[in-house]
Parts: sequence; C-alpha cells; structure tokens
Amino acid sequence: MAVAARVQVPLPWHQEEMARLLDQHRQNRLPHALLISGPRGIGKLRLAESLAQTLLCNSGSDFPCGKCQGCQLSTAGTHPDYHRLSPEEGSKAIKIDQVRQLVSFATRTAQYDGYRIAILSPAEALNRNAQNALLKTLEEPGSRTLLMLISDQPTLLLPTIRSRCQQRTLPLPPREQALEWLQGQASDPGSLLDAAQGAPLQALALEQADWFADRSRLLETLVSVAEGRQSSAQASSVLAKHDPIEMATVIYGWLGRSLKQSVAGEESADAQLAPLLKRLAIAVPAARLLRAAQRVLEGRRALLSGANPNKELLYEQWLLVLTGVDAAPTGH
Repeated sequence: MAVAARVQVPLPWHQEEMARLLDQHRQNRLPHALLISGPRGIGKLRLAESLAQTLLCNSGSDFPCGKCQGCQLSTAGTHPDYHRLSPEEGSKAIKIDQVRQLVSFATRTAQYDGYRIAILSPAEALNRNAQNALLKTLEEPGSRTLLMLISDQPTLLLPTIRSRCQQRTLPLPPREQALEWLQGQASDPGSLLDAAQGAPLQALALEQADWFADRSRLLETLVSVAEGRQSSAQASSVLAKHDPIEMATVIYGWLGRSLKQSVAGEESADAQLAPLLKRLAIAVPAARLLRAAQRVLEGRRALLSGANPNKELLYEQWLLVLTGVDAAPTGH
C-alpha cells in the first residue's frame, strides 16, 4: 500500500480564497489563467500548489487525497500534466527557451484526461522576450489548461499579460491570525512578524537571515546618519555586507514604522527596536521619511528588474535622503 503523499494545504488566511476557486471549478468557470499577487511571504505559491494538486487528484474531492496516482505524481514533481516554471539555478530571470517549453506543454493533450496545469513563479522574473512569447498561450491556452502566475510585483508584468489573466490580489493576513500560526515555529513571533511587515512566511525566513540577529546595530547605523553622528558613506559600508534586495524590504519597513511613530505616535511592537525607531522619527521630518521610503522602494524595484548597481553607492543614496540630500539614482 502506497504511503500517503504530503499534499500542500493553503494557509489559514487563504482558506476562503481556495473555497472560491474550487467553487468556480465546480461551476466550470475557472479561468485559463490566474495572476495571484500580493506581498512577498504570505503563501501565494502554497495556495497555487494546493489548487494544482486538488485539480490533479483522482478522487474528485475538494482536497487532494494524497493516496491516488495523481497525488503521488504531483507531489513528487513528476506528473506529466503539471509544469513548474522558475528561474534556472544561477539566474534571476525566466528565459524565452523556458517559456517555449511551456508553450509546447500547453499544446499537448493531457495524458491523464484532466487539467494541464503550469505554475510560473515569480512571474515578474519573466524577461520581456519571455513575456511576449507567453502571450499567445495566454490568448489560446487550449481546453482544460490552467496557468497560474505568482507575483510579488505584478506591475513589472506587461499590461498585455495582466489583462489576459483573472487577477487575485491577496492581502496580508490579520496580525492575530499570523501570530497564532507562527507560535511554536518561531522564537520571537511578534518581533519577526514586525520585521517582515506582517508577512508570516517571510517572518520565518528572517529568523535564519544573518541581518536579523544584527538588526539593532544596522538600525543604529541609520539613526547615526540621521542624527549627524556618522556619514552616509561610512554607514553604507556597514550595510553593504548584506543583500540589498533583502535589506531594501527591511529598511523600507523601518522607515515606515518611524513614519507611523512620527505622525500617529504608534510605537513598534519590536521592543528591541522601538527606542531606535523613535529616535529616527525625532531626527527626520515626516516628509523626508516618506521620501526616503519611496527612494528605497524605487531601488528595490530596480533591483528586482535586474539592475546591478554598486551596493555601497546604492545604500549611500538611500541614506543621503535622510540627511536631506536626494541624490540621483545610480545606473546599472
């Protein structure tokens, strides 16, 4: 007797969305393409995988049984009617040759007389040529084909891609629900969730990140620049030891919480960082905090689009805004 496969289950805050998708399926109204977007670290891919396994399950129920051949193959990644597309190892982009393989998959007849399902994650990793190559498949997908595009940054996709998908924008889960889920999985759920800006899976990942244990010193570096005790060039060399895409999210969150402190007197739930965030709110006017946050967000979008600037110069530009100098962005 086969051992039951470990099927994927949607996270608690996605149960209602899963029910809506399955209801569409029962009514034969499931679209041929879904664009599932929302903040990083909330479980979008997990929802898509659960839907794929449910549709490929031979039991026909609202939950994959884990025992049938469909479940065994889909969970093992060997189901002939299930295709996954993501950047190849060592690359940040999904390339046109990979999309051509997907196009070939989408035009074949399903081997198990059911759905052909493909998941593209992260969809914003599709380069321009790859997106253009995907358009025809989105326009003429064939019967019982479901393409699911998972994206943290859907605005990086071509409008023609977005318009051909039924869009599902998923929000952050309620804080209490996220904290309940993190209990027993994380050493300090509240601080981690705060650092992850409310994204539970991101919170779990942060606990393993090098910067998290050093977060007080890194935030102190920002505060020292804002208070005029350290130059932006000196501080940038400290920050440059960490990945700028990851740190962009972190710094954006710190600036946002300082802005809340400045405008509404709302203190951070992270007791370790609260005093530093308060000092940052005192040292930098609210309008400048907002501008600094915008500049960091612009930098993150550029990095996700493939920009490869000098890390120290990039961090220095972000820090200069705190001092009132809004430097021009660095090129590639």
